[in-house]
Amino acid sequence: MYLSDFVTFEGDRFYVSADLRSGKIKLERVSHEAFERFILNVSMGEDRTIAAGTKEVSA
Repeated sequence: MYLSDFVTFEGDRFYVSADLRSGKIKLERVSHEAFERFILNVSMGEDRTIAAGTKEVSA
């Protein structure tokens, strides 16, 4: 199970995700524009799914 959230620290915005099974935490800096785009996409409900045939899969 994963938990994730956005946090602001000293004027910079970060995306934080935690894997509860392994106990690993990932911290990634994001721009304010990227955060705004994320919020707009979620609130607008845009469907940005990719057709299964065009998805890249890593092994």
